[in-house]
Amino acid sequence: SALPQRGGEVNLTLGGIDLNNSGSVVVREDKKLLTVLFPDGRDGRAFTLKAETSEDLYEWKTALEHALAQAPSAALVMGHNGIFRNDTADAIEGSFHQWRDKRTAKSLVVGRPILLALEDIDGSPSFLEKALQFLEKFGTKVEGILRQSADVEEVERRVQEYDQGKTEFDSDEDAHVVGDCVKHVLRELPSSPVPASCCTALLEAYKIDRKEARINAMRSAILETFPEPNRRLLQRILKMMHTISSHSHVNRMTPSAVAACMAPLLLRPLLAGECELEDDFDVNGDSSAQLLAAANAANNAQAIITTLLEEYENIFDDESLQRCSISADSQIENSASEDSTDEENPDMKDNGYHDAENEADPDTDDDPERVLSGKLSESSGYAGSDLYDYK
Repeated sequence: SALPQRGGEVNLTLGGIDLNNSGSVVVREDKKLLTVLFPDGRDGRAFTLKAETSEDLYEWKTALEHALAQAPSAALVMGHNGIFRNDTADAIEGSFHQWRDKRTAKSLVVGRPILLALEDIDGSPSFLEKALQFLEKFGTKVEGILRQSADVEEVERRVQEYDQGKTEFDSDEDAHVVGDCVKHVLRELPSSPVPASCCTALLEAYKIDRKEARINAMRSAILETFPEPNRRLLQRILKMMHTISSHSHVNRMTPSAVAACMAPLLLRPLLAGECELEDDFDVNGDSSAQLLAAANAANNAQAIITTLLEEYENIFDDESLQRCSISADSQIENSASEDSTDEENPDMKDNGYHDAENEADPDTDDDPERVLSGKLSESSGYAGSDLYDYK
């Protein structure tokens, strides 16, 4: 379709994507993924689609390449910020810029969508995946790993070094710095690793009294309610945490201790008050009631993650879940997510790298975009937030 731009030029769109002839199409046949790349005036845009069959994949490729060939040049559309044009174009455009403004600098590490959290678009391990592998190999014998905080400047410096080309972790690097790098990446995700509806499903499952039924319900909640990228990310993070806690006799990090450090980052909606809890605390009341409500939410989040760690092998042993397990050569297969906010629990300040100001995220909309009957990578409520810039 063609939509008028402000200056009178015609802007060619396809499935909500603004097209120009600088675009290229990359196909990953093994995973039936198709990515449209635009190295244009916005420092690059990438749209990832998932096809159901190889036939669909190549039909889309042909159609997109034809559309790109007919699209105007990048010079004609530069300055017309319309990545997602519809009746509320101005509002969405503003949201896109709001997201871009929150990123102080382009980075290969922070602000990535859930879809690309563990893997780069070319299939290579991401910064997060490499950091998780480092912790599993070199962090298991470090006392207080994931609990003891590193210097904030050292963490930021390590991220900058990765952006500047130091893309591998050396065996002698400070494990506490790498651990806080993991937290930093999770904190900066555009949406919660576990969406609000999935948090609610886990919470309901956790409330079941009988242990066997509770574990089965939690397994079902993960399998049936999680978008695939979120399920993969959660399982990968839990795998690292399980490895750390299995050496608690050395590092003093039991499942409960590890969960206390990581639950606020994994279950953001629960900590942000987006999931209903059975309590008598008035969150609109005085500060003491609000503090009790926050503590109750944090306790529930910690208990859920502790259970997932203690029963990791039971919950993730089904064949269907094993197919979703993540390893160094894991592949991206789908793109769907749900947003929420990120709010650190005030009672868990043993890690100095966490603070409420840095944890806050005001964007809590939920409006997934669909493209060409495939799923456009979606990790936040507004259109631009799940796009990742490639230079």
